[in-house]
Amino acid sequence: MDKAEFFANARPDTQGPLTGIRVLEATNYASGPVCGMILSDLGAESVKCELPGTGDPNRFVPPFIKDQRDGESSVVYNTMNRGKRCVTLDFRKPEGQELFRRLAAKADILIENFSPGTMDAWGLGYQAIRAIKPDIIYTSISGFGQFGPLSHKKGFDPVGQAMGGLMSVTGEAGGRPLRAGTVIADDMAGWQAAIGTLAALHHRDRTGEGQWIDACLTDSQLYATSYGIMAAAECDYIWQRSGNAIGGGAPMNTYKTADGHWLCLFAPFEKQWLALCGVMGQPELASDPRCADWNARVANAEFIDLEVAAWIATQTADQAEATLEAADLVAARVMDFGDIVKFPHYHARDMIVKTEHAVHGPITHYGVATKHSRTPGGVRRAAPLLGEHNAQILGGELGISDADLAQLKAKKII
Repeated sequence: MDKAEFFANARPDTQGPLTGIRVLEATNYASGPVCGMILSDLGAESVKCELPGTGDPNRFVPPFIKDQRDGESSVVYNTMNRGKRCVTLDFRKPEGQELFRRLAAKADILIENFSPGTMDAWGLGYQAIRAIKPDIIYTSISGFGQFGPLSHKKGFDPVGQAMGGLMSVTGEAGGRPLRAGTVIADDMAGWQAAIGTLAALHHRDRTGEGQWIDACLTDSQLYATSYGIMAAAECDYIWQRSGNAIGGGAPMNTYKTADGHWLCLFAPFEKQWLALCGVMGQPELASDPRCADWNARVANAEFIDLEVAAWIATQTADQAEATLEAADLVAARVMDFGDIVKFPHYHARDMIVKTEHAVHGPITHYGVATKHSRTPGGVRRAAPLLGEHNAQILGGELGISDADLAQLKAKKII
């Protein structure tokens, strides 16, 4: 199938399946912005509120486009906030809180990721917003949730990975626990918050009822721990760090090719192992007692890795991939992000896309992971400049006059 066939029935009058849904964000750093980004990618109209003068702290996190440290050029901020509009608003002050309530009254969804209790202290918590918008879907994201003994505890991505089990199983056997390379705890909290928000939106569409969504870093990590919790509780099996292996199977590792690339190979199951022995020209390994079954291969994983590494070292990456795929084996070269931005398949899948930035012109983003054949989403615009849409939203949509906007700015409310 080609792309044109998949999207043959796409509607031209939609920005995605969430077209018409209005989102209000009081978000910063990563998990909250990621949740809002997902909804925006799927067609929702998101308005992000940031403090005047400084904005989201991620605006000043490197690296910076063209090395410009101006609050508009952080790739971290620009990645997580594409597709949104931005107003500056100090909702710590009564006048800012009133403006926020007026914006919330027009929203379907509100996302916030301040520490539990913060929005309540500002008079902007769920119950306060529900009083003016009864069907609001109010999504809160935090380190440890809105209730529980640790709900007061602050959390960033490394804390989520550390206390959610991921760090305990990441690293080489016998080595220290390691953080995963990406900010996966932040991202997954954003993903879970978006999933919960969409489920609540479906419920509201059926019943008219809004509700409060509670997502957090640690719960989101625990939800992705595979068999770890059940194995510990029911089998007294504590998952240990084992490098690239999963559950100790072999071979599953990365191996260096003749032309200097790394190749990831996964062949721990019997059918795969037998096929790999044939591909390597070593059918005798199939009957070798050290490799006779899963447990034997686990016990002798180092020996197996040496055999596989010796064969792959004679192949270029292209040769090894082609040979292994022809034998129906799962293998792929390890790609860095320099490789990824040039990879034809990802361009064909619209996973490498460009949008027009107000300062830098066309900039590159990852695309939208899920494809909708009838209502395709997309990255509609680059991340906003700080306060870029104050006049459009506060003036045009809330009806505040230019004179009053100027006064609010002078008082540092906006």
